[in-house]
Amino acid sequence: MNRLISVMLALMVSSPLPGPIQGGIDLQKIVESRVVVAENKTIFTLFCLLNLGGYDDENHPGGMHPVRVRVREQLIRAVRPELAKRIRDFYRRHNSATPYDYSVVAMSTGGPPAFRFSAEWSDVSKESSFSALVDVPVLLRDLYASAPVDEIYAGVGSDYREYLDEYRAAVVAQVAKVMAYCRVSALSSVGGGEVPHAVVISNLLQSFNNAFSFVLGDTFYSIEGPQAKIGYNRHEFVHSITNPMSYDPRYKALQESAEPLFKLAKTQSGMNDLKSLQSFLDENLVRAISLKYLNNGDQARSQRLLETMMQEYRSGYTLEPFFYEQLGDYEKSNEPLSEYYPTMLRRLNVKDELARWEQKPKTRSK
Repeated sequence: MNRLISVMLALMVSSPLPGPIQGGIDLQKIVESRVVVAENKTIFTLFCLLNLGGYDDENHPGGMHPVRVRVREQLIRAVRPELAKRIRDFYRRHNSATPYDYSVVAMSTGGPPAFRFSAEWSDVSKESSFSALVDVPVLLRDLYASAPVDEIYAGVGSDYREYLDEYRAAVVAQVAKVMAYCRVSALSSVGGGEVPHAVVISNLLQSFNNAFSFVLGDTFYSIEGPQAKIGYNRHEFVHSITNPMSYDPRYKALQESAEPLFKLAKTQSGMNDLKSLQSFLDENLVRAISLKYLNNGDQARSQRLLETMMQEYRSGYTLEPFFYEQLGDYEKSNEPLSEYYPTMLRRLNVKDELARWEQKPKTRSK
């Protein structure tokens, strides 16, 4: 669960399909029929608790989403001081826990009003980052019972519905476009298995442009914070395509040559969350795809995408330009991404990439 084990691709289609490019498959209809985009009362209650406890993270320069601001103000007025203190104390004691950790635990319950653990908890609790939060359901139950959570939830319902209408269309369009770019044809060749449900949860009480995903039981969940300009955060979905390749033991020997670039990346500020060579390779490839697939040939747009990629590169993603360039050749091929992946690895020249990092020249765009 610590690494992204996304299998969203396999959630959407239950059997191999002809290639979307060659076969003319209507990918948008596939996505519409297989992916649910919704709000969720368990996540809403959890983020009420987190915002009360001290979750103040925000990525948007203009500040928190208006719904988040309004809900926080209502909670301060409505929650008893002693309960608010319990929640703050708990949050402070567990300062290493992330919204991802809290969300996995909360979604391992049956939701309000009881928030009792479901069958999934027996597996989830095996990881210490989750078992440390075993008392979260008690806090959720007390908060739900003593504060007007339903009333607050109903008061922002129209805001959620309006946001969801736009967001649902963005999810369908972007997921279909990414599937087409990666030439997903036979899901069995991608790997990851099949689970029948995929749920994208819109969460306006979360930081802007923040998202994370996990699998519980037979369901893939992606929890998505708001965006100033609504568009699907395709990063999580791209992981569902690349994870099976990046963690495939068949490619371990090919991947090992990238170890010096992984070590270099870990010396950069903010890169400590990359725990393995495979996660490093996967993250660089995902970032490259998340930008490259948006290139429609327009010169100005191509330059903007290239500049964004180089900003990410300079922050420590030391293989992103390499993958970005390799994707240019991939686009000219007829192979699915899953088959082209080892070709990219074989072309990796570590000495060239280390020299590129030292010089940081402008990246060639294909």
